[in-house]
Amino acid sequence: MAGLGRGPTEIDRLLATESILASAEIASGTLGLVDEGLQIRAASLISALRSGGSFSVAQALATRRQLVKLLARRLTIARDIAAHPEILDEVIADPVFIIGFPRTGTSIQQSLLAADPANRALHAWQVYEPSPPPGERPVTAARKAAAARVAEHFCDRCPGILSLHPYWDEGAETLIEDEEVLTLALFDNYPVALCDAPTLAIREGGGDFTEAYRFMKQFLQHQQWRQPKRRWVLKGIEHQRHLTELFTVFPDARCLFPHREPEAFLPSNLAIAAVVYDGITGGALDRRTLAAGYLVDFAARIDAVLSEPAMADPRVRHIRFSEFIAEPIGSLRACYADWGFAWTEEAEAAMRAWLTDPANDSDRYGRHKYTFEPFGVDWTAVSPGFDAYRKRFLGQPSVAHQA
Repeated sequence: MAGLGRGPTEIDRLLATESILASAEIASGTLGLVDEGLQIRAASLISALRSGGSFSVAQALATRRQLVKLLARRLTIARDIAAHPEILDEVIADPVFIIGFPRTGTSIQQSLLAADPANRALHAWQVYEPSPPPGERPVTAARKAAAARVAEHFCDRCPGILSLHPYWDEGAETLIEDEEVLTLALFDNYPVALCDAPTLAIREGGGDFTEAYRFMKQFLQHQQWRQPKRRWVLKGIEHQRHLTELFTVFPDARCLFPHREPEAFLPSNLAIAAVVYDGITGGALDRRTLAAGYLVDFAARIDAVLSEPAMADPRVRHIRFSEFIAEPIGSLRACYADWGFAWTEEAEAAMRAWLTDPANDSDRYGRHKYTFEPFGVDWTAVSPGFDAYRKRFLGQPSVAHQA
């Protein structure tokens, strides 16, 4: 294949925004459904990926393919809604959003709430193979197998992810985070669908989050259309920063925010971030650099939580991790009472069955020992910055800080 002039100009062609969007239209069989906001966000993401480092031609091609597939999924949803505008008449009633920090019990809460027959959660196949909507025709085994390959590819790219987050072994049925839905419209860039981009060591989302939640509502309507009416159970950490916009679009939403001592969960957060971004970047991002950036972002998240007036909204229920882990069923029963939801024998039996199922053992791939040491974090210096959070949400003014 000599003489094709491959090099920087070929990479520029492969990662050109207009070309990628055009290919997404071809892949989805659509025309004219790329709105201005999506075009702007696509250009912003691609620019951020390009500025993050160099690409080989093979890497650029792999990244292009993932971007085309991602955007094509978005456009097929728009196509379905254009063909069936009654999809937008679907009522998303009383959704529950789990909004805690990672590694604070959010996955267990999501799984237990999803076990209630009155609830409905998002599975991986609904994001990776969303069209046609399940209310139009049955979801085939082949579609779910295609979705499972997306999850498998991510796990292959990020060795060690299963021992940190074993739920990925459920493949197409994995319960996923709302950031994956937002990534469909490029309001976020959750790594699963973009793990072939070697410079994805950044989170480049943005745009009007009221619009982001309007898209999310359309996505839920699309997946709910002609299906039995159930309450959605959703999970994502970005909601902490955008509760005002969330309640604008979902005024009857309830939020569950579990709280845990930062020293207990931050080493685990750093470990999972290291596994993901080490795999994606091929070891280009060392642990100390990652930790420094992560802690800056986390401090900003803490500040956002403390300054967000909606944290005092009665629609947001705060719960301590220790109390939840001690009695998960009782904790969720209390949530239902607070939210005005019916607690049933079927719900409790299903939740207890999930808890006792060996397939759900969080140690089924072994367990890491989580410490700050590999990341060069001086916790005694960092810890006092979280005292205001501890005082408000954990009922303790501070922890012992030793010099």
